[in-house]
Amino acid sequence: MVSSPTISPLGFRRFRQATAQLAAKSVTPFVHRWILRQEAIIQRQGRPLVAAEIAFARFIGLAKPENVRILNVVRMPLPAGWLLKFIARFSRVVLADPVALTAGRGIYLQAAIADDPVVIRHELVHVRQYERLGRQLFLKRYIRECLVEGYVGAPLEKEARYLSASIDSG
Repeated sequence: MVSSPTISPLGFRRFRQATAQLAAKSVTPFVHRWILRQEAIIQRQGRPLVAAEIAFARFIGLAKPENVRILNVVRMPLPAGWLLKFIARFSRVVLADPVALTAGRGIYLQAAIADDPVVIRHELVHVRQYERLGRQLFLKRYIRECLVEGYVGAPLEKEARYLSASIDSG
């Protein structure tokens, strides 16, 4: 009888990180193209930020908040279902329909939460992250973090949750 080799928790984590890096590198070009298309839609159809949103955007250092647009939608557009299923399976995350999604300088918000200032601030932090890292690096890092740490543990998500919940810009 041949026994199967065992992998230590540290070895498994390293394997998972390497695989996540490869997966993020592989899907980033596809996601980047999709994000560019979504950003163009939001820029054409979305509303500009209101005064309180602009104040928060300036507070976190966002350049040109007047160029950010928000588009309320009934159903969130998402990239290919196969991609989301792969990411969910790999990261062991149960996917729920997202209530918001940031595409560069565009933000989709589900109509049900369109007036929630914490969600809007959270997404504005993501706009700032796009700006700080550049689109491709942001997307690659975000995907990798979600695959390795899960959505809740991803450092970019932690930063967005922290800033959006703990800062009163008004």
